[in-house]
Amino acid sequence: MLKKLLLWIFVLNITAFGKVPQRAVSTSQFTTEILLAIGAEEQLAGTAFMDNEILPELKEKYDKIPVLSAKYPSKELFYSVNPDFVTGWKSLSMPSNLGTIEELNSNGVEVFFMKSLESNNIDDVFNDILEFGRIFDKEKNAENIVFKMKEELKKIKEKLPKEKIKIFPYDGGETLPFVVGGNGIGNTIIELAGGENIFKDIKASFGNGTWEKVLMEEPDMILIIDYGDNSVDKKIEYLKEKSPIKELDAVKNNKFTVIGLGDISAGIRNVDAVKKLAKMFHNTEI
Repeated sequence: MLKKLLLWIFVLNITAFGKVPQRAVSTSQFTTEILLAIGAEEQLAGTAFMDNEILPELKEKYDKIPVLSAKYPSKELFYSVNPDFVTGWKSLSMPSNLGTIEELNSNGVEVFFMKSLESNNIDDVFNDILEFGRIFDKEKNAENIVFKMKEELKKIKEKLPKEKIKIFPYDGGETLPFVVGGNGIGNTIIELAGGENIFKDIKASFGNGTWEKVLMEEPDMILIIDYGDNSVDKKIEYLKEKSPIKELDAVKNNKFTVIGLGDISAGIRNVDAVKKLAKMFHNTEI
């Protein structure tokens, strides 16, 4: 009975996506790393939109796949690799980027967005990895990855100090601080690491906060989100020399720590990010 059920699920999946993708394009760091980790590199026709350096253990695979663009490729370049599947940030389906889902489908390109893009539940990340495994016929590999992530997370929780520390998760911005909000995996990672996001009340994964809120909350530590051209050093320099919070104890005492955007975007890095932040938040081995 179980075998029949699994076969039925597999058939449904193939029906939903037509067939196992052979010319996929990934337009985000996190989806690219998931696909490489599950062993789908030979089914990737191109990648785009990297926020940080690829994980070292995936670099050899990554270097063999065409990088179409630093951001979104033009439609002409995208279709030049004859794609049959695309995944990544939801903004890929904007008409000015790769086109609407309807347009992509009409051109023979299936579209898949991870549920965890709009979730603050780490289990949704695990389920998305498993779903990629089903779509790309790499289920066993995906299951092994998820099993290891769950086991590692369990060990972290057992060692984590009970005390929470206040975190100001700063993405950038000067007029207003752009921050990690409460409705996303970034906030979940902060919480799993024993932190309390002072902007958890923002009902989005990222959003604008206020400097007044930072001053009022007096965070214990400032978490700098690292990506793109705006360097960590420049962000810290602004906070220390020009920002409205330059007299805050956490700023004056250099209570800064750094995490890559790729680490707090839903994907295979998330549990390692929890461990990394837990060590930095609590100044202890986890």
